[in-house]
Amino acid sequence: MGLSVSGQAFAATNNNNETTANEDKTTFEVTVYGEKIERSIYDTGSSVHVYDEDRIASTPGASEVDDLLQLTPNIVDSGQGNNLPSIRGVDGSGPSIGGLAAFGGSVPRLNLSIDGRSLSYSEVAFGPRSLWDMQQAEIYLGPQSYVQGRNASAGAIVLKSNDPTYDFESKVKAAIGQQDYSQTAAVISAPILEDQLAFRLSVDQQKRSSYADLTAYEPVGDPNRIEMTTARGKFLLEPAGLPGFKTTLTIAHMDTVGPQSESQQTKINRAVYETQSTSGIWDVSYDISDTLVFENNLIYTDRTYDRITDPAGRKQDFKSKGNEFQIEPLVRFDSLSEDLSGLFGLRYFKSEDDDVFEQTGSSIPMEGKNRAMSAFAEVTYLVMPSIEVVAAGRFERESKKRYVAPGRFGLDYDETSNVFLPKLEVAYKPESDQTVGIRAAKGFNSGGGGVGFNNKTWAFSSYTYEDEYVWNYEFFTRHSLLDNELELTTNVFYNDYDNFQVLETSSKGDVKVDNVDEAYTYGAELGSRWLTTSNLELLASLGLLKTSYKDHANSSKELARAPSLTASFGALYMFAENFELSGNANYTGDYFSDVENSANQSIDAYWVANAQVAYVFTNGRMSLFATNLFDSEKETFNFGGDDITKQAPRQIGGSVELYF
Repeated sequence: MGLSVSGQAFAATNNNNETTANEDKTTFEVTVYGEKIERSIYDTGSSVHVYDEDRIASTPGASEVDDLLQLTPNIVDSGQGNNLPSIRGVDGSGPSIGGLAAFGGSVPRLNLSIDGRSLSYSEVAFGPRSLWDMQQAEIYLGPQSYVQGRNASAGAIVLKSNDPTYDFESKVKAAIGQQDYSQTAAVISAPILEDQLAFRLSVDQQKRSSYADLTAYEPVGDPNRIEMTTARGKFLLEPAGLPGFKTTLTIAHMDTVGPQSESQQTKINRAVYETQSTSGIWDVSYDISDTLVFENNLIYTDRTYDRITDPAGRKQDFKSKGNEFQIEPLVRFDSLSEDLSGLFGLRYFKSEDDDVFEQTGSSIPMEGKNRAMSAFAEVTYLVMPSIEVVAAGRFERESKKRYVAPGRFGLDYDETSNVFLPKLEVAYKPESDQTVGIRAAKGFNSGGGGVGFNNKTWAFSSYTYEDEYVWNYEFFTRHSLLDNELELTTNVFYNDYDNFQVLETSSKGDVKVDNVDEAYTYGAELGSRWLTTSNLELLASLGLLKTSYKDHANSSKELARAPSLTASFGALYMFAENFELSGNANYTGDYFSDVENSANQSIDAYWVANAQVAYVFTNGRMSLFATNLFDSEKETFNFGGDDITKQAPRQIGGSVELYF
């Protein structure tokens, strides 16, 4: 387990540990990469939780991103399905899900990127999010639009995979557990030309059975089957004849199949999603001088997803084929006096989708096109040795087109948005590991169009909604105390939304996305890490949250999945030289599942506890883990009626990793 900044970070086995005055204890300083600038956690004002490989290995049963999200305060992850995690009470899915989102083109508020490529909504909701061979995972809470651009107004998850090495490296992993869980994974990295050319290949396949006990039907076969496959190949080139030049080519493939959700509702045969994507990522870096670096990131992706339903019942298949192209050149600079540094970059993104909605006896073609062009910059200036000012800005122009063939579901949407997203941060640093600061930043989620329906007459009609903006204000602190044995972190925030996008049902029964004038969230994330002895580390983090918005009837309501209190407690104990015992207990307060605050869709507070014991040896590690240790069966989401999602049942399993 491991969390940082507004949480905790283990300091047990990282190769970059720094030895303190007490030689029996080690600590390490967390470095973050996700804001495009590599820097210490003490130089980072964002509320971010950081997991490196050792932290992930120490987290009980952690094999995919969801396992880390469930440990993070002020995040609610309701499990597999349409609903992405909510962050600080803001739904990461965007304003709509399911069929409404499919017709209008999904616009999530949560940005999940792997090696610089932002995943589409369907990939985040239903695709694989493997942690195998990841160098680091970073979870950002709060608007990240000025950094990530589109689709990041709630937060961002940044994954960075390991690069090839010039030393031979290989490892394999096998894991089994309850619910027919299995994981088979391998990685190999080796030089091709000494100190100039190397490659890395990794593959991971995870399988399990759904705990919802779904009924089999054709053509999907067993809808309980959940299978995720990730494969990645990397080539690293650093030619001796061109000092300072580095380029990496990555080919990544992801494939998954699984039910649309794991809710307990069983009256209708459950739809199954199949998603696939193949990406080519080309990164270039060149040190022009001691103070100037040029970088470029170029990505092309082909992706598909199919929603498969029962043709003998209520057939509602959805098939999508799309592609994406992105290029992002940037220049980093540092002054010789080291009091001024920053970056300037450009970004161009485009995507095209061809979709088909199929019902019994009919099909409805759709198409979508997105274009986004942006220029961004960030400058850090050391006003005096202890005061640092960071100014950043992003200008973005985004064009969206969505066309649904005329008829019952007809839609023709074509709009362009222009937005400037500034950030200003001032930090006081009396010491390198003591920071107090304030920051303000603007976030953005683009508007769109869709096809709504009336739940009384079942008539369909098209609609549009406007861009959403948010001003984020934060006070943050970072403190390392007791000779680096105790770390304390704080982020206190206030988010003020303009034209907040929300899915509402009018008094006449119209269900559609609309903008509300007034919405806000405020709260805090508090974290601590205490290396009590050379063998024991204790961790605690706390999330406080208050949300409110006014609907069109001028009634104040809470946002959905916005508990006022969340907390996480953990420990890592090393004993008998080669053994590790780790565990965590995580609390989520009560909340509503819907923005209407329906009493029959409220969720009671719940706990979940996880534990793991591992034996670590020179050439590997063996682990025995238990997730949901006490087999809690509390509800996590209520769609209404008997359509309820509960906590995943207890899973006991084991894994073996071998290094060669």
